[in-house]
Amino acid sequence: MKLKKMAAALAAGTALLSLTGCGAGAGGNSEGGSPVGAVSEDGTREVVFWHSMDGVYAEITQKQVDQFNETIGKEKKIHVTPVFQNWPGTEALTAAMSTDDVENMPDVIQLYGEHVSLVRDYDRLVWAEDMLSKEGNSVAKEDLISNAVSSFEIDDRLAGVPWSVSTLLLYYNQDYLDQIGAQVPATIDEMASILGTLKDETDAQYGLNVRVSLFELGNGIATQGQGTYLGDNESGHSGKMKSMACEEALEAFLTEWQKVVDTGAYKPTNDSINEEFAQGLNAMAIMSSSRIPTIKELVGDSFNWGVAPIPVVNSTDDGGAYPSGSGLFLLNRGDEETVNAAWEFEQYMISPEAQAMWLDGAGYIPVNKNSSELESCQKAMEETPQLAVPGEVLMGTSENVVAPFVPNSDGVDTVIKDAMLMFGNGEASVEDTKTAIIDGCNQIFNDYYRANGE
Repeated sequence: MKLKKMAAALAAGTALLSLTGCGAGAGGNSEGGSPVGAVSEDGTREVVFWHSMDGVYAEITQKQVDQFNETIGKEKKIHVTPVFQNWPGTEALTAAMSTDDVENMPDVIQLYGEHVSLVRDYDRLVWAEDMLSKEGNSVAKEDLISNAVSSFEIDDRLAGVPWSVSTLLLYYNQDYLDQIGAQVPATIDEMASILGTLKDETDAQYGLNVRVSLFELGNGIATQGQGTYLGDNESGHSGKMKSMACEEALEAFLTEWQKVVDTGAYKPTNDSINEEFAQGLNAMAIMSSSRIPTIKELVGDSFNWGVAPIPVVNSTDDGGAYPSGSGLFLLNRGDEETVNAAWEFEQYMISPEAQAMWLDGAGYIPVNKNSSELESCQKAMEETPQLAVPGEVLMGTSENVVAPFVPNSDGVDTVIKDAMLMFGNGEASVEDTKTAIIDGCNQIFNDYYRANGE
């Protein structure tokens, strides 16, 4: 039976990954602490900021920090020191939390949505909601994209502020669509209906390339109706996520995705997705909006291309997508003045000016809606019209479409990728795939909470 075959294929990975606690991941640099409430001779207060950005993202982060230090920081006698931590940036904090080693903690830490579980119950977390409710702030909650806010909320309270955000998009070769007289598909059914023609009547080897992981499947679930939750307790936003709660929505997604698989024009693996799309080997691909600058550089003038919202399961779905990325979380190491100084820094990092830096250089979406009024943003979108689409997608998405707070997201991601790869290769049915995902993820949740004493 195919279900037994799938279960056997997933068992080894699940056994290894399901026991992974909050601190799993690559080793980080733990030498990022500072004496609590450190103040220099001239009265400048030190704020320690841990992040896990590298490459162009690190360059933009450094530019943001430098601009803060040279302007608001200089005026208010605050100096921020950024400290790199290997992705996902949680290992050193987990170690420090275990012994309450405040001198080896940051004042501000970058956390990705899937790692919010690390601090959601931590006594030293200073909730962004509480800071935003105070007077004298330079930024308001209403300035931020609504579902970027809701994706970092727990019980309708903002835990951390969204900072570096992208979203899922459909990338398409416009020249190929023109060759077959097709429009950009709005539903999975519409997409499936043109894949075979794209393969047969253009130079594309495949009509579509995407490896479905937690990110892609999560969006396929969340965008159904007016917003659908992957897991219980509103996918972890009103209590901890302890079980999958999307059986009906998952079956609906898989039933539609079966049409894609049946075309024989779908590539379910991710080998060199950027390059293959840019070379015209795949007519369409589903990727993060953060790839727009890379795709622009790779494609050059070879063909016309564009980006659009991901196709929905049902034509009546609100659609859109949820934001993926990271937020900034404030920790109280025991000095209130440093907390206030760190909050000044966080406010700057979500200001229109700081957020605008993400757009052109990294393809990230400015979470501050007022960034769009800045000349730098307008110029970037003029030069690369595709950059306007991700923000439009998020702005038009219901605040109920949120990224799930998944415990042991690495383990869950592996279960989903393995099950969807077998499904994409035609080796498993809708029912077997649904069972493998639901049962596999629930087992990981059970093991995670048991291993963490809950």
